Amino acid sequence: MADEPVDPSSYDDDDQPHEESQDSSDDGQTYHGQIQHHQLSARLPEAVAPGVLSNGVMILTGAFEVILDFVMRLGEQQRAAARVILPHVVARQFAAALQDNIVSYEDFYGPLPKIPQPRPAPMPEDIPTEPTIQQQQKSPSEDESGQERAPIQESAEPHIDDIYKELKMSEAMMGGRYANAVLIRHSATEFCFDFITNAYPRSIVSARVFMSAPHVAPFLKSL
Repeated sequence: MADEPVDPSSYDDDDQPHEESQDSSDDGQTYHGQIQHHQLSARLPEAVAPGVLSNGVMILTGAFEVILDFVMRLGEQQRAAARVILPHVVARQFAAALQDNIVSYEDFYGPLPKIPQPRPAPMPEDIPTEPTIQQQQKSPSEDESGQERAPIQESAEPHIDDIYKELKMSEAMMGGRYANAVLIRHSATEFCFDFITNAYPRSIVSARVFMSAPHVAPFLKSL
């Protein structure tokens, strides 16, 4: 896990893990060896390098892993931008590293910007905001006809099945991308998450996600 901005040029495509020793049996079928795996040098595939933009995250927690569904909310339909699967211990490390990055960001740029909220619609000047003396005071439970109306019920939280029915996600994305390390970088306007799969013979960036600075604090709160 990385908790400070890192130059992407630190990725080394030519760095290979070194084999310290290799012993073979006489029949040449069994090999034993020790390797040094370079976790900080990850190959960045061309297809992953551009990354995806996300302005929302849905988090699913399983018995052995945490699933991060990064979504793009534009218009009425939400689209899945990337699905990343993390072991629980890596998810905890990711949350701690993200907290450290936010502290680093705020030390340099100031507080994280807030997500803009829509301005309330202005009231027409010809509509009085308070009842006049001539207006008859009515009970909040009565409608215009004087009959008692049913109390307004608050809308329930949407069920997860309903959310995913509306979410556009391809079958190829449903399998997700496994990662056991995360590299975090940030600029003045966005954060970049490079999810890395550390496995022999070398590490590889399995997913790259960009998120604007205002959306990072809600993401951390969800984690």
